[in-house]
Amino acid sequence: MVTASALFPLPMPEKFSELWRSKLEAELRSRKYSQRTIRSYIYYNCLLCRILQKPPEEIRTEDITKFLASIEKEKKYSASSMNLAISAIKFFYGKVLKKDILKERRRPRHDKRLPVVLAKEEIKRILDAENNFKHRLLIMMVYASGLRVSEVIQLKRQDLDLDRKLVLISLGKGRKDRYTILSDVIVSDLKEYYLANKIENWIFPGAKPDKHLSLRSAQYIFEHAVKKAKIIKAASIHSLRHSFATHLLETGTDIRFIQELLGHSSLKTTERYTHVARQSMLKIKSPLDSVE
Repeated sequence: MVTASALFPLPMPEKFSELWRSKLEAELRSRKYSQRTIRSYIYYNCLLCRILQKPPEEIRTEDITKFLASIEKEKKYSASSMNLAISAIKFFYGKVLKKDILKERRRPRHDKRLPVVLAKEEIKRILDAENNFKHRLLIMMVYASGLRVSEVIQLKRQDLDLDRKLVLISLGKGRKDRYTILSDVIVSDLKEYYLANKIENWIFPGAKPDKHLSLRSAQYIFEHAVKKAKIIKAASIHSLRHSFATHLLETGTDIRFIQELLGHSSLKTTERYTHVARQSMLKIKSPLDSVE
């Protein structure tokens, strides 16, 4: 007989105390880590202690291995998520507990997947399928300026220089300011949008005017437009940023300029777009074309 407790097991007790949580948060804030990173680091340290059912002081190196194996096997965590967990645990034990229990830890290898890139024709279909002016403008902004979704939703009117056709990204990834380009088409649409919606602060306000659009809402807007456009690629809103970089590379833009526009700290990150750009591939003919 299957018992109710087997069907609905009680949640495991928390072992990461409020004291440790507050100390970790204070250490992260003192170093100006982003709110998103703070939430992630607290989450993974709580998860570690909950799964192992041990307080932080009792956890050893072998326990970390057991934890990582568990989240990979049971929760199917990706290499990126596992690496974030390692960074979170390493920070807590190194900076808060002052214990180096991860010195020899090797990080999981990332799958070398190519980014999903949309053709210009596909992007046109997506834009044509979206009838909502605000939603269409958001999609256009991401593609036209190569923005991350977290950057586009936080844009303010003061960040856009319509005369110089520039977008200021304030404290983007890595807590760095950068400029990127603004499309001629968008400049015209923005002027109309400002007037129609009385935009004074957030370019894309949420349900409450004093708050910007949520990240999930922006993702849903794109997903809905892709579905209406009948695009079959496994594209996310981040694919627009990939497409921005790839299309610039294909038209001969120097890769170092693209690096600056994207805000990549390393050229190596930008170089992955050379694997999907068709600039050189377009000149190669299939051997079948020469068979008579």
